[in-house]
Formats: sequence, C-alpha cells, structure tokens
Amino acid sequence: MKKATKSRHTAPSRASLKEIPEIDFTKARTRKNPYAARIAKQGLVVQVGRGRPKKLLEVGGTRPRSVRFPDTIWVLVEKQAKAKGLTVHAAMREAIVAWLKSAA
Repeated sequence: MKKATKSRHTAPSRASLKEIPEIDFTKARTRKNPYAARIAKQGLVVQVGRGRPKKLLEVGGTRPRSVRFPDTIWVLVEKQAKAKGLTVHAAMREAIVAWLKSAA
C-alpha cells in the first residue's frame, strides 16, 4: 500500500496574485461602531445576569482576566452568588461595578 502524501498549502502563485485586482482604498467604507452612540449617551453598562445580552444591549468586546483568591473566599463568593441566583462571574462583575460606582 502507498502512503498518503500530505498536501501542504503554500503561498499563492505569482500568476494567481496577478489575477487579483488591487483595492482602491479611496473608495473603501468603514462601518460605525453600533455601540458608540448608546455608550456615549448612557455610559458603559456591564452585563450582570445569566446568558447572552439582549440585542443592542451588548457592550462590545471583553477580555478575560484571571483573579486569584484563597479557597475560603471562593466558597463565600459561590454561596453569595447562589443565594442571589447568579453565576460566580456575574456576582463578581456586579460587585466590581458597585465598588466602582461607590468610588466615583
């Protein structure tokens, strides 16, 4: 039996690159940020509850961060979140937003 040969994707050939038309950047259009007007009017709102935010209530991209606490703190956070009917992360977001509002 013959061994299967691996097909490797290489860069496009010069001939195929010549076939691609150049982009005219003077005519290119950019899209406006759909969240910018709402954020400017109402301020930034952070989702606290469960699930995906409703349409047009999204705040845009978010970045995951890591938080280290002792296990005893995590147990307390989990109990509080469960009592409020929230996930642990939603409870942490709610606490951080409340802390930021009280500091302002």
